[in-house]
Amino acid sequence: MNLPTSAKAVIIGAGIVGNSMAYHLARLGWRDIVQVDKGPLPNPGGSTGHASNFLFPVDHTKEMTELTHESMRQYKEMGVLTECGGIEVARTPARMQELQRRMSSAKSFDIDDTQILTPDQVKELVPYIDETVILGGFYTPSVCVVDSLRAGTIMRERALEMGALSVFANTEVLDIEVVTVTSRPWSRTRAVSRPTTSSSRAAAGARRWREWLARSSR
Repeated sequence: MNLPTSAKAVIIGAGIVGNSMAYHLARLGWRDIVQVDKGPLPNPGGSTGHASNFLFPVDHTKEMTELTHESMRQYKEMGVLTECGGIEVARTPARMQELQRRMSSAKSFDIDDTQILTPDQVKELVPYIDETVILGGFYTPSVCVVDSLRAGTIMRERALEMGALSVFANTEVLDIEVVTVTSRPWSRTRAVSRPTTSSSRAAAGARRWREWLARSSR
Protein backbone atom coordinates (compact mmCIF):
# COMPACT_ATOMS: atom_id res chain seq x y z
CA MET A 1 0.00 0.00 0.00
CA ASN A 2 1.14 3.52 -0.76
CA LEU A 3 1.10 6.19 1.89
CA PRO A 4 -1.96 8.46 1.52
CA THR A 5 -1.44 12.13 0.80
CA SER A 6 -3.86 13.20 3.55
CA ALA A 7 -5.64 11.84 6.61
CA LYS A 8 -7.89 13.09 9.36
CA ALA A 9 -5.37 11.94 11.97
CA VAL A 10 -1.84 10.56 11.79
CA ILE A 11 -0.60 8.47 14.71
CA ILE A 12 3.17 8.10 14.91
CA GLY A 13 4.08 4.90 16.72
CA ALA A 14 2.52 1.46 17.16
CA GLY A 15 3.32 0.91 20.80
CA ILE A 16 0.70 0.71 23.51
CA VAL A 17 0.00 4.46 23.37
CA GLY A 18 -0.34 4.67 19.59
CA ASN A 19 -2.46 1.53 19.35
CA SER A 20 -4.70 2.69 22.20
CA MET A 21 -5.13 6.06 20.48
CA ALA A 22 -6.08 4.37 17.20
CA TYR A 23 -8.64 2.11 18.87
CA HIS A 24 -10.30 4.73 21.04
CA LEU A 25 -10.52 7.28 18.23
CA ALA A 26 -12.11 4.62 16.03
CA ARG A 27 -14.51 3.66 18.83
CA LEU A 28 -15.53 7.31 19.12
CA GLY A 29 -16.42 7.43 15.42
CA TRP A 30 -13.22 8.75 13.84
CA ARG A 31 -12.33 7.46 10.38
CA ASP A 32 -9.50 8.09 7.92
CA ILE A 33 -6.79 7.45 10.54
CA VAL A 34 -3.24 6.61 9.48
CA GLN A 35 -0.77 4.90 11.82
CA VAL A 36 2.95 4.59 11.05
CA ASP A 37 5.89 2.99 12.83
CA LYS A 38 9.49 2.69 11.75
CA GLY A 39 9.67 -0.90 13.02
CA PRO A 40 7.98 -4.16 11.99
CA LEU A 41 4.68 -5.36 13.42
CA PRO A 42 3.45 -6.76 15.74
CA ASN A 43 6.57 -5.81 17.74
CA PRO A 44 8.18 -2.66 16.34
CA GLY A 45 10.99 -2.86 18.89
CA GLY A 46 10.05 0.03 21.16
CA SER A 47 9.61 0.17 24.92
CA THR A 48 6.23 -1.62 24.82
CA GLY A 49 7.94 -4.78 23.60
CA HIS A 50 10.44 -5.02 26.44
CA ALA A 51 8.84 -3.21 29.41
CA SER A 52 8.19 -5.12 32.64
CA ASN A 53 4.47 -4.28 32.31
CA PHE A 54 3.64 -4.44 36.00
CA LEU A 55 0.65 -2.34 37.08
CA PHE A 56 0.43 -1.06 40.65
CA PRO A 57 -3.08 0.24 41.38
CA VAL A 58 -2.06 2.86 43.98
CA ASP A 59 -0.76 6.29 43.04
CA HIS A 60 -0.52 9.59 44.89
CA THR A 61 -3.03 11.33 42.61
CA LYS A 62 -6.65 10.31 42.16
CA GLU A 63 -6.49 10.91 38.40
CA MET A 64 -3.57 8.50 37.88
CA THR A 65 -5.15 5.94 40.18
CA GLU A 66 -8.41 6.04 38.23
CA LEU A 67 -6.51 5.86 34.92
CA THR A 68 -4.63 2.79 36.14
CA HIS A 69 -7.82 1.05 37.26
CA GLU A 70 -9.53 1.80 33.93
CA SER A 71 -6.47 0.42 32.11
CA MET A 72 -6.61 -2.74 34.24
CA ARG A 73 -10.30 -3.13 33.39
CA GLN A 74 -9.58 -2.90 29.66
CA TYR A 75 -6.62 -5.28 29.85
CA LYS A 76 -8.76 -7.79 31.73
CA GLU A 77 -11.50 -7.52 29.09
CA MET A 78 -8.91 -8.32 26.40
CA GLY A 79 -7.62 -11.33 28.34
CA VAL A 80 -4.05 -10.06 28.69
CA LEU A 81 -4.00 -9.37 32.46
CA THR A 82 -2.65 -11.73 35.13
CA GLU A 83 -3.18 -10.78 38.77
CA CYS A 84 -0.05 -11.72 40.72
CA GLY A 85 0.12 -9.41 43.75
CA GLY A 86 3.09 -7.26 44.63
CA ILE A 87 5.20 -6.31 47.65
CA GLU A 88 7.33 -3.20 47.81
CA VAL A 89 9.91 -3.33 50.62
CA ALA A 90 11.75 -0.64 52.57
CA ARG A 91 15.33 -0.79 53.82
CA THR A 92 15.53 2.80 55.08
CA PRO A 93 13.29 4.96 57.28
CA ALA A 94 12.74 7.38 54.37
CA ARG A 95 11.51 4.55 52.15
CA MET A 96 9.27 3.27 54.95
CA GLN A 97 7.71 6.73 55.21
CA GLU A 98 7.01 6.64 51.47
CA LEU A 99 5.22 3.29 51.87
CA GLN A 100 3.13 4.80 54.68
CA ARG A 101 2.17 7.64 52.31
CA ARG A 102 1.20 5.05 49.71
CA MET A 103 -1.04 3.47 52.35
CA SER A 104 -2.66 6.84 53.03
CA SER A 105 -3.29 7.32 49.30
CA ALA A 106 -4.84 3.86 49.07
CA LYS A 107 -7.25 4.65 51.91
CA SER A 108 -8.10 8.03 50.38
CA PHE A 109 -8.99 6.44 47.03
CA ASP A 110 -10.93 3.47 48.50
CA ILE A 111 -8.38 0.82 47.57
CA ASP A 112 -8.99 -1.54 50.46
CA ASP A 113 -6.79 -4.52 49.57
CA THR A 114 -3.48 -2.91 50.60
CA GLN A 115 -1.61 -3.29 53.87
CA ILE A 116 1.66 -2.45 55.57
CA LEU A 117 3.62 -5.57 56.47
CA THR A 118 6.18 -6.20 59.16
CA PRO A 119 9.46 -7.85 58.12
CA ASP A 120 8.18 -11.20 59.45
CA GLN A 121 4.96 -10.86 57.42
CA VAL A 122 6.99 -10.13 54.29
CA LYS A 123 9.01 -13.29 55.04
CA GLU A 124 5.82 -15.36 55.16
CA LEU A 125 4.89 -14.27 51.64
CA VAL A 126 8.43 -14.24 50.23
CA PRO A 127 10.30 -17.07 52.02
CA TYR A 128 13.64 -16.43 50.31
CA ILE A 129 13.95 -12.82 51.50
CA ASP A 130 16.33 -11.81 54.29
CA GLU A 131 13.91 -10.11 56.64
CA THR A 132 16.72 -8.74 58.80
CA VAL A 133 17.68 -6.13 56.18
CA ILE A 134 14.20 -4.62 55.69
CA LEU A 135 11.98 -2.44 57.87
CA GLY A 136 8.68 -3.49 56.33
CA GLY A 137 6.68 -3.77 53.15
CA PHE A 138 3.63 -2.51 51.26
CA TYR A 139 1.46 -5.35 49.95
CA THR A 140 -1.14 -5.00 47.19
CA PRO A 141 -2.80 -8.29 46.11
CA SER A 142 -4.33 -6.67 42.99
CA VAL A 143 -0.96 -5.80 41.43
CA CYS A 144 -0.91 -7.39 37.99
CA VAL A 145 1.28 -8.01 34.98
CA VAL A 146 -0.07 -7.41 31.49
CA ASP A 147 0.90 -8.34 27.95
CA SER A 148 0.75 -4.81 26.55
CA LEU A 149 2.24 -5.92 23.23
CA ARG A 150 -0.67 -8.30 22.66
CA ALA A 151 -3.13 -5.70 23.95
CA GLY A 152 -1.82 -3.18 21.42
CA THR A 153 -2.23 -5.71 18.63
CA ILE A 154 -5.82 -6.38 19.68
CA MET A 155 -6.67 -2.68 19.76
CA ARG A 156 -5.05 -2.06 16.38
CA GLU A 157 -6.94 -4.99 14.88
CA ARG A 158 -10.23 -3.70 16.29
CA ALA A 159 -9.66 -0.31 14.69
CA LEU A 160 -8.87 -2.04 11.39
CA GLU A 161 -12.06 -4.10 11.65
CA MET A 162 -14.05 -0.87 12.03
CA GLY A 163 -12.60 0.36 8.74
CA ALA A 164 -11.14 3.37 10.52
CA LEU A 165 -7.41 2.74 10.21
CA SER A 166 -4.62 2.25 7.70
CA VAL A 167 -1.36 0.92 9.16
CA PHE A 168 2.13 1.30 7.68
CA ALA A 169 4.97 -0.59 9.33
CA ASN A 170 8.66 -0.07 8.47
CA THR A 171 7.76 3.56 7.80
CA GLU A 172 10.00 6.22 9.26
CA VAL A 173 8.76 9.75 9.86
CA LEU A 174 11.39 12.12 8.53
CA ASP A 175 9.82 15.49 9.21
CA ILE A 176 6.80 17.29 10.66
CA GLU A 177 6.04 20.66 9.11
CA VAL A 178 3.60 23.06 10.74
CA VAL A 179 1.66 25.19 8.24
CA THR A 180 -0.82 27.99 9.01
CA VAL A 181 -3.95 27.93 6.88
CA THR A 182 -6.68 30.55 7.46
CA SER A 183 -5.10 31.38 10.83
CA ARG A 184 -5.40 27.76 12.01
CA PRO A 185 -2.17 25.75 12.29
CA TRP A 186 -2.06 22.20 11.06
CA SER A 187 0.78 19.78 10.61
CA ARG A 188 1.99 17.96 7.54
CA THR A 189 3.93 14.74 8.11
CA ARG A 190 6.52 13.47 5.65
CA ALA A 191 7.22 9.77 5.93
CA VAL A 192 8.90 7.09 3.86
CA SER A 193 8.13 3.38 3.75
CA ARG A 194 11.21 1.18 3.70
CA PRO A 195 12.87 -1.60 5.69
CA THR A 196 14.34 -0.05 8.83
CA THR A 197 17.72 -1.63 9.45
CA SER A 198 20.42 -0.22 11.66
CA SER A 199 22.30 0.98 8.58
CA SER A 200 19.24 2.83 7.22
CA ARG A 201 18.69 4.51 10.57
CA ALA A 202 22.34 5.53 10.68
CA ALA A 203 22.11 6.89 7.15
CA ALA A 204 18.97 8.86 8.03
CA GLY A 205 20.70 10.29 11.08
CA ALA A 206 23.73 11.29 9.05
CA ARG A 207 21.51 12.91 6.43
CA ARG A 208 19.65 14.96 9.06
CA TRP A 209 23.00 16.00 10.55
CA ARG A 210 24.24 17.20 7.17
CA GLU A 211 20.99 19.10 6.59
CA TRP A 212 21.30 20.79 9.97
CA LEU A 213 24.91 21.78 9.25
CA ALA A 214 23.86 23.21 5.89
CA ARG A 215 21.10 25.30 7.46
CA SER A 216 23.38 26.50 10.24
CA SER A 217 26.04 27.69 7.84
CA ARG A 218 23.62 29.95 5.95
